[in-house]
Amino acid sequence: MRKEVIGNAELYLGDCLELMPEAIPAMSAAACVTDPPYGINTKSDGSGKLSPWGDICNSAFWYAEWFRVAKSRLRQDGCLWTCLNWRSLATFQKASCDVRWPIESLMIWDKKWIGPGGQKGLRPSYEMVALFAGDDFSIDNRGLPDVQAFKWSSIKPNGHPAEKPVALMDFLIRNSTKPGEVVFDPFMGSGTTGEAAMGLDRRFVGFEQDPQWFDVACRRIEQSQRQVKMFG
Repeated sequence: MRKEVIGNAELYLGDCLELMPEAIPAMSAAACVTDPPYGINTKSDGSGKLSPWGDICNSAFWYAEWFRVAKSRLRQDGCLWTCLNWRSLATFQKASCDVRWPIESLMIWDKKWIGPGGQKGLRPSYEMVALFAGDDFSIDNRGLPDVQAFKWSSIKPNGHPAEKPVALMDFLIRNSTKPGEVVFDPFMGSGTTGEAAMGLDRRFVGFEQDPQWFDVACRRIEQSQRQVKMFG
């Protein structure tokens, strides 16, 4: 296990299931905002090689395990936002039933981009974000519609193939937490959630088990901290 403290961020290299209970006190965080691996078959390094995590990350049992741990770190008025697509929706629903934590809302993320698609199906232009709510959770703006548009680009500024727009994570954090509160991401990747959290003056705890992406996230969040100090 490796730990880096960068301003208001604590970053951990290792397995989130093992580290979350140690790094985050029970019932202390305001939100979990994450983009877990879903529907994956290949490694995230662009090599095209089969990923050893493919079978695990496509199983409801594995999702239920990290749902349980993440939920135990959240306050009663906290929430969990997690990205997914239509292929993984049934797996998420099975996991949510297993932990008795139903999906509160499904947000359609209009990517403002149309994927290549296959010969038999329609071309994909959206993904989803599921909201799991604590018993006392209330979203800040109750007038928000469940379709939101954030531009997706095939050009990944930090190199991670599954990198999401900062604006998407900013939207989720902004509408469910307040400055100074704790936001965590069990699957930090290249640090998009952390960058958004820093820009909104939240405390951030991130976990990543791939050393390559952990180092990218550290550099990215350190740069974000400098920008906040410079222009904040």
